Amino acid sequence: MKRVLTILLVLLFVVLSIATVKGTQTKLANSEPWTSGYAKVLTNDCYLFKEPNEASPIFLLEQSYFVKITEVFDDVYFKVQYMEFDGFVKKSKLSFVEEYPQNPYLTGITFDIYDISNVCLRSSCQTLNNDSNILCTIKVSTKDLTYYGKLTGEEAVKGLGNVWYFCAYEDEYGNLYKGYVYSPFTRNISAIASSTENLKLVNITNYIPMDNLLYLNLSTKNLLILITIIPTIFVVYLFTKQSKKSDV
Repeated sequence: MKRVLTILLVLLFVVLSIATVKGTQTKLANSEPWTSGYAKVLTNDCYLFKEPNEASPIFLLEQSYFVKITEVFDDVYFKVQYMEFDGFVKKSKLSFVEEYPQNPYLTGITFDIYDISNVCLRSSCQTLNNDSNILCTIKVSTKDLTYYGKLTGEEAVKGLGNVWYFCAYEDEYGNLYKGYVYSPFTRNISAIASSTENLKLVNITNYIPMDNLLYLNLSTKNLLILITIIPTIFVVYLFTKQSKKSDV
């Protein structure tokens, strides 16, 4: 009798768990449009910021590409991921999308250093007199630096403009640096094309990050439920088998 009661209680627990999860899924699905958690850059003046303020831009995000939203920080900013960078983006510059973008970020863009002299990679878009922001020196004619985005800063050479490239550079010893190079000292930058992914924009007012179990899509959630049920049934089977041996 105890064995039967135990089995019934275990099965009841499983059924109630499934009903609770699916009920919550249905409630959330009915209250908000579905989103993948990615948001599309809608404007050509959308910056990735290091902090939630306009005084800390890292670089300009290319219009039509995407960021992954990790947190609704406040009424003005989302906390986001873009490639390997964590930062903040203004809500007004983005719109959630329903699908997962296949290629969310601008990648594969490179440029070379001009054939004149060595160039400094800096932590800010300034040529300070004491050179305190120099991260390293890039050798003349270095090729294929990884480009992430651009930023306006100091006009290092009069008449050549104020555009800097945020990039990655690996030296001959394998040390990886990320910082800014004054764009007039570069050449052969790859063509930057708009994203061709035409995803459905959705209006989300109460977003919860995708690592929350309740926001998994239904097929994934059903798979998790199945994975949970199988070991539960196996445990019940072992318990029953052990009880039968004890009776003998």
